[in-house]
Amino acid sequence: MTETLPGTPGPTLKRIFDDLGPVEQSTVSLHLLGGTSAERLALILRRHGHKVSASTIRTYRRSLRQEQV
Repeated sequence: MTETLPGTPGPTLKRIFDDLGPVEQSTVSLHLLGGTSAERLALILRRHGHKVSASTIRTYRRSLRQEQV
């Protein structure tokens, strides 16, 4: 079963997440929703062929925080 990201991820994060297998989705979820810096996570994803910026990750995280308010 594949996971889904909470909230409304933008098209870049959604595409990357949907392209991953279940194990990778779980790992990325932990880092995306956890304390891993956006810069580090973006670097790791880019090293594995997924073009994403730290800004995209920060924007997604900000939207999740705003939804919780």
